[in-house]
Amino acid sequence: MKRLLISLAGMSILMFACNLPSLPTQSPAAPTLGETPTIDSTISLEITSTPEATGTQMATETTAPVANVTCNELSFHLDPVLTSIKNCETIPASTEGIEIYPQYTKVTLQGYIPTEHFFAPQISVFPVQQYLTLLPDFIPGQVSDLETLIGGGTAGDSLPFLPLFNAAQLFHAQNQAIPFISGGGIRYLTLYAQYFAPINNHDLFYTYQGLTSDGNYWVSAILPVTHSILPANGESIPGGMSLDEFTNNYGTYLADMVNQLNLQTGDSYTPHLTVLDALVSSIKIQP
Repeated sequence: MKRLLISLAGMSILMFACNLPSLPTQSPAAPTLGETPTIDSTISLEITSTPEATGTQMATETTAPVANVTCNELSFHLDPVLTSIKNCETIPASTEGIEIYPQYTKVTLQGYIPTEHFFAPQISVFPVQQYLTLLPDFIPGQVSDLETLIGGGTAGDSLPFLPLFNAAQLFHAQNQAIPFISGGGIRYLTLYAQYFAPINNHDLFYTYQGLTSDGNYWVSAILPVTHSILPANGESIPGGMSLDEFTNNYGTYLADMVNQLNLQTGDSYTPHLTVLDALVSSIKIQP
């Protein structure tokens, strides 16, 4: 994906303090991808100027439709409005480099709209104990944070998310706790990047992060969404600002955009958020 703004050097965490950040006049070198990063630097991007979260809304429990997709231990109902084409895979474990994860199940949705997007639409199921063995200093915190949010606790600057990305979670919007057949979880809209990224339709996605009631499996859905208020991609600086103006006021920009995204109705997104909510609420894990 073409990036016209500045990128981070390595996997360092950007610090958006209340006072304006001091930024280099030239873009630093691209991050080194061959080294295993520390856990904290792969998952969180502190944005202290983003509005304080007021908590995660709780969805009303509804009866899930009958599953029409089965892949290993995972089953769910796929609405034809999204697609009817799917690919079931067993992904081998990765224990070296930046992406570390155990063997897991993944369903990729093909023919999904929107089609032009950074992430492929996918639903994954990770065995928690195997993940814990690989990342013992990281996974317990993710599980604990997710359990807190499922229980109606307050959201933080960065919400739980698996798998690990070589990028940072810039924001979260439209937060809501939603139960699924085998457990509970949270859905939200977000965008991951290694630079001061404009919020845009190419990179924005809906994610569901869930945990089975027995704590044995972690569910992760990444489903692209778009909205008419957003630009098609992140290649242009919004509002006619210069690069320095945009980066120096990035926290204010994010706060405004998160507010705008939260004000939009679920059926104004493509796909409708209610359709995606129905999909994740129908998930069943049966080893």
